Amino acid sequence: MDSLEQPVRFRISGFALCLIVLMGCKMQPKGIAQYAFYPGTADTLAVTSFYNGLEHGEFRRFHENGVLMEQRYYAMGVKTGPLKRYWSNGKIQAVYFFSNGEYQGTCREWNPEGKLVREMNYERGYESGSQKQWYDDGSIRSNYIIRDDRRYGLLGTKNCINVSDSVGIN
Repeated sequence: MDSLEQPVRFRISGFALCLIVLMGCKMQPKGIAQYAFYPGTADTLAVTSFYNGLEHGEFRRFHENGVLMEQRYYAMGVKTGPLKRYWSNGKIQAVYFFSNGEYQGTCREWNPEGKLVREMNYERGYESGSQKQWYDDGSIRSNYIIRDDRRYGLLGTKNCINVSDSVGIN
């Protein structure tokens, strides 16, 4: 085994990184898997894959307790497919979908107890169609539709200035 195939270990900003070069041919690295560890431990913080210098394949990040925090995918540096995030208790926090680096389809978020708190729809990175948000108690926070780049419905926003104050009505 020559030196290009050996794992390389070094420290950067308190994080130990282990770079493993996966060789396509002996002189030209094709891909690299990067492992980052929590400072002073052997516990994995994140695993990232690269191909020809671009993020490619699966990315995983972990909570300090070892539970998976985030899982996403890249194709030659561009976000693609599902992004899943988890609370430290192991329950799902969010599921988003990417196509060509942009949000696509239905994206959902849950609170730490597992209740759905957000359901948003995207088309080529922009909000599209039904958009819903709930408070932790299940009551509606916002519920609107995007049609022709306009929002219709309960937006869940408040004016910074009372309208009656701005027009001088007492």
